[in-house]
Amino acid sequence: LLLSLMKKNLFKKKILHRAKYRGIKELDIIFYNFLLEYENKITNDELYELEEILNLPDGELLEIIYKKTHIPSNLKDGILKKILKHCYAKD
Repeated sequence: LLLSLMKKNLFKKKILHRAKYRGIKELDIIFYNFLLEYENKITNDELYELEEILNLPDGELLEIIYKKTHIPSNLKDGILKKILKHCYAKD
């Protein structure tokens, strides 16, 4: 059980680090601001969805965020929806 919790915590740290340091400034800011508010509220399922999002090429992810392309159906109703809502809440 302890090992399982340690693995989950390590996985969470890894994913959250990847989200905050994408390498493209716009994505760094978007994910950093989102995680400031939601980091401690993210469920395990959302962490796995976030990993899928982070595996998208930067250009594709930017096009989704800038609403230039459709959201992939497997990511439509999960954490990406929350990220986009947070991203555009300040408009």
